[in-house]
Amino acid sequence: MDTIPKPRGRRPGNSDTRYSILQAALGLFSRFGYDKVSLRAVAREADVDPALIHHYFDSKADLFTRSVLDIEFNAEAMLQRVMASPREVIGQQAVREFVAAWRSAGARERFTAMFRAAVNDDGARRPLIEFVNREIFMKIALSQGHTNATLRANLAMSALLGLVMTRDILEIPTLQSAKDDELVRGLGAALQQLLVEPW
Repeated sequence: MDTIPKPRGRRPGNSDTRYSILQAALGLFSRFGYDKVSLRAVAREADVDPALIHHYFDSKADLFTRSVLDIEFNAEAMLQRVMASPREVIGQQAVREFVAAWRSAGARERFTAMFRAAVNDDGARRPLIEFVNREIFMKIALSQGHTNATLRANLAMSALLGLVMTRDILEIPTLQSAKDDELVRGLGAALQQLLVEPW
C-alpha cells in the first residue's frame, strides 16, 4: 500500500488553528510572563505561520486578554480614552476605565480568581502585572515625560492591586460598599500623583 506523504511546512489556518494559538499563548504567558513572550514564539509553539496570529488577533495585548484573561478587554482603546482626557484628570479616568472593565461580564470572577492564585503562585501573578504595567501604566507615565516611568507604573499597579485585594479578596466592607464614583475620586487622586504629577 502506498503511503501518503505528509504535507511540509506549517499547517494552514483552519477551525482548530485559533484554539491552538490560544492554548500556546496561555502556556507561554503563564511560564514566561507577558514581556518575554513574542508573537513569533507563540507561532512556533502553536506550529503555525506567524501571519495567522495577526489574522485572528489584533495585537499581542489582544492575544493576551483572550488567552489568559478570556474576556473582551481592549487595552489600546482604554489607553486612548485615558490619554484623551484632560491632563488633570488622567488618574481618575484610568481608575474609571478599570472599574468599568471590572464590571464587564465575567471579568470580576476571572480577575479575582487570578489574584487569589497569585498569592501563592508567581507564574499566575507575573503575566497580569506585566500586561497592565506595559500596556497601560507605563505608557501613561512615559507620555508625561517621566524618567522614572518604570517606578511610577509599578507604584500605580500596586495601588490598583491593593484595591482588588482589599475589596474583592479580603472583602473589607467599607470598600465593598463604596460607590464607583468614590473609588474613582479616591484612587484616581493617587494614580494622578503617581503617573502624572512631578515629584
